Amino acid sequence: MVFKASVPGLLLLMALVFGWSQGLADTRLGKHTHDEKALQGQRVDGHTHQHDKWESPPPEYASARSTRWDDPAAARRGEPLFQTHCMVCHGTDGRGMGPGAVGLPHAPADLTHHFHRAPGDGNAYLFWRVSEGGQVEPFRSMQSVMPAFKTVLSEDERWDVLAYVHVTFHGGFLPKSVTGEGTVIAVVPASEELVVKHGDIKGFMGPMTMGYRVKPPSLLKPFKAGDSVRFTIDTEEKAIVTIQKLKK
Repeated sequence: MVFKASVPGLLLLMALVFGWSQGLADTRLGKHTHDEKALQGQRVDGHTHQHDKWESPPPEYASARSTRWDDPAAARRGEPLFQTHCMVCHGTDGRGMGPGAVGLPHAPADLTHHFHRAPGDGNAYLFWRVSEGGQVEPFRSMQSVMPAFKTVLSEDERWDVLAYVHVTFHGGFLPKSVTGEGTVIAVVPASEELVVKHGDIKGFMGPMTMGYRVKPPSLLKPFKAGDSVRFTIDTEEKAIVTIQKLKK
């Protein structure tokens, strides 16, 4: 019980010990950035990070499965656990910008950005990530200071926290495709990307500026910075697959 109560304070201490200058930026995929030079799958409007895919969990977690994704009771049980152990870094809105996130060398994940498409798809990754935190590779090399919650929470409690995250921040399972609207910030043919400042994309992610891969890249040709666009993202391809210019 003493260890549980000390987790938020420990994270805040780590934030101070490992803090970097707010002017630094790491633009590798799966890392975070503080400036306007974001690559695919990264936010450029805040201290957070997103991955362009979920890592494959090790064999000991590969068979982990939950039956609680649509269980309201599990989500209710998970809410106070999230508030106690997770909210200090991931924030009340799950976007990874809680008070404990300030200065961390590897920012907490934005929980509203996910690849959870169906029961069984992503279960093992999510359970592994909560259980081992940043104490295993590749997250240790990324300087993640997320605790290994297998030492703090029971297996049932970890699944309950994930049920709460699924309902509250994932908004359910990810659809096959999603549509958004926004303003083109940059067209980057060399990396086949479109950087867009967009509004909320329901069921996928909130308002932000992001770089997205475009497939096929020929779709980029008619567009320039400043264009207003509507676009469709294929969530399996993790790419924009249609773009339409909107009248201003």
